[in-house]
Amino acid sequence: MMNEGPAGAPFNKQTVDLSSGPLTYHVAGDGPPVLYLHSAGGIRFTYALDELANDHRIYMFVAPGFDGTQPHDGVDTMQGLADLAAEFVDEVIGETVDVIGQSFGGFLSVWFTVRHPDKVGFLVPQCPSGFRPKEIPQKSPGTPEEMRARMFAHPERLPPGEKTPEQLSESRKWADYYHKSVGLDEELVARLGEIECQTLILQGTRDGMMPPESGQLLKRDIPRAKLLFVYDAGHNIEVDQPERFIKLIRDFFSRGEAFIVNPGDELAGVEAKAG
Repeated sequence: MMNEGPAGAPFNKQTVDLSSGPLTYHVAGDGPPVLYLHSAGGIRFTYALDELANDHRIYMFVAPGFDGTQPHDGVDTMQGLADLAAEFVDEVIGETVDVIGQSFGGFLSVWFTVRHPDKVGFLVPQCPSGFRPKEIPQKSPGTPEEMRARMFAHPERLPPGEKTPEQLSESRKWADYYHKSVGLDEELVARLGEIECQTLILQGTRDGMMPPESGQLLKRDIPRAKLLFVYDAGHNIEVDQPERFIKLIRDFFSRGEAFIVNPGDELAGVEAKAG
């Protein structure tokens, strides 16, 4: 089955049988592999991912339970989900991957890297959940309209086919199923110092879901991390500022640590916290 992204990239929906059950994923593009871990809202086909598929092979892993898929017996924690993603990489991709995770997927991407460091090239947690300092209370979800305003600085830029509020609410139940609504995962925080790969933490200056202190915590504890705040972006940078997101990702994946040096006019609207 093929799903076409907003910029026309053909994402093929496929299934692979893993040890705990069948797993759904979407794949598009050619080039070095990228594992994309979705948000609590489930799979979203964005203009930014379409563009990245022009020079990367994008694998969008669907966490069991999301988007109408069946849960897997024994996979009910973030650690278990990270191990399932590792099995997926071994069975389907078969080589080291660069990893992008958005929100819930950003949280998962860090667990994946801690538990399976040999499988990760570059790591990009985009507005990751799971790292909210205890002294900053978590807001209630509110109405669908309030949630959308906290998620997106520019909701008018959402791609076609956005899920209904009811579908998004159902998806978020699965995120709670895996992380038990934890605001700060102290077990994971205690292991951040183990991450050795180059890491680019992205947050929006208008993120209404995660405070800037979350990214600062990650930057402080991950040895080779850079933290960038993308101007005029909410909780989903690839929707709000797709061009900036694409340029950042391409530059980071191609230049590694050197990407922060003299980025030039193309990355205007990005504030670095690299020191």
